[in-house]
Amino acid sequence: MSARLSVTPPVGPVGPVGPIGQVPEARSVEEAEAMLAAMASGLFPAGFAALEHLTWRESRGRAEQQGALTPEERLVEAEARFRTLVEQIPAVTFMAVLGEGQNEVYVSPHIEAMLGFTQAEWLENPFLWYYRLHPDDRALWNEEFTRGCQTGGPFRAECRFMARDGKTVWVHGEARLVKDELGRPQFLQGVAFDITENKRAQEVLLADAVRTAKHQEELAIARRVQTSILPKTFDVPGLEIAAAMEPADDVGGDYYDAFSRPDGGWLAIGDVSGHGLDAGLIMLMVQSALASIAATRPEASPAQVVALLNAVLFDNISGRLASNEYVTLCLLRYTKDGGVVFAGAHEHILICRSATGVVERLLTPGPWLGIDRDVGTAAVNNSATLRDGDVMVLFTDGLIEAQDASGEQFDMHRLCDIVQQHRTESPEAIRGHLLAAVRAWMTAQEDDISVLVARYSLPRSP
Repeated sequence: MSARLSVTPPVGPVGPVGPIGQVPEARSVEEAEAMLAAMASGLFPAGFAALEHLTWRESRGRAEQQGALTPEERLVEAEARFRTLVEQIPAVTFMAVLGEGQNEVYVSPHIEAMLGFTQAEWLENPFLWYYRLHPDDRALWNEEFTRGCQTGGPFRAECRFMARDGKTVWVHGEARLVKDELGRPQFLQGVAFDITENKRAQEVLLADAVRTAKHQEELAIARRVQTSILPKTFDVPGLEIAAAMEPADDVGGDYYDAFSRPDGGWLAIGDVSGHGLDAGLIMLMVQSALASIAATRPEASPAQVVALLNAVLFDNISGRLASNEYVTLCLLRYTKDGGVVFAGAHEHILICRSATGVVERLLTPGPWLGIDRDVGTAAVNNSATLRDGDVMVLFTDGLIEAQDASGEQFDMHRLCDIVQQHRTESPEAIRGHLLAAVRAWMTAQEDDISVLVARYSLPRSP
């Protein structure tokens, strides 16, 4: 007989056996046996010899045999069947007499699979369960047991037991107090399950939750650091400036700044390589160190300031944070006559010429900061000149590397096209067009996006 034999009962117009509420027509003996055999195929995949393996036929001989048994024999037979049933339950079942001096009267053989001790060993030693109970859980077990006895149950506890091989097994135990007709406690009966795998899964989930919470806390701190140190307003003579930074969920280390000087000012744009709290801390170091150097060394060139800043970052990143992060940064020294001297490696500087509408892309050669303490001659000065009405755009890689659904990047040419198209508008409007375009382009923001737009105005004669 096939182990996958399937018998489909006849289907009536409103149900599998006929109209609801009606008794189905009697089936033949052959149909009944066929259905019984099909149902039994799931219990006996290898097949069986005859239907007698499934049930007892109604016969006078069987009834006479049952009638011939004494009450004691019938009790033994019923107990054997009950014991067989209990021992097939995939858990430890137990019963304990509560009278003084009496031993535990029953524990199922599954105790050996759970803790490594045989049924006989467990029954022979009435204190074995207490010895194997984890010392840190004994108070909990005793407290719950006392409560269960006082209230009549149920008694429930999840505790650790030490198995024979030394492994820790988590056990969920439930028991109930059975009383006699006078209300006196007779015995405790219950069941115990091995929940070790569940506990391990809970520990993994808890650890993940703790890591997630810690990460989210770090991100919140990094966001506060990142947004609090960026300038809210700009006051650089001759430049109308608008800037913005839109942080990603996983905070990066975007940075921009502007310092006013009597003859012009300093502009900076940068990005820390990492993400999270460390990136926020490094960005804070960049801002504070750069502001200090620019204030104390007003005569220094951008290349000299970059070299000094690099030494500070190297000591802090490698020494104090024990990190391997680095910083890309471009520092610009602007003067009111339109002169711009810049140093440091970052993205292109864009200058849209008001007279022609052409967008020039200026490379920013130089060293990454924080990798080596001495950048030597790698920090070099480069120069450009702004003319009246020209628009200069500084940005981070999160803008041009934003991807659409197909994985295509926003890229430089789209950035240049938008700047060129809206060059006559205010820096604030140009910034808005850029951010709106990249938001519409990307399906998900993977990195911080920062942009600074500045329009130069030639000083007017009094």
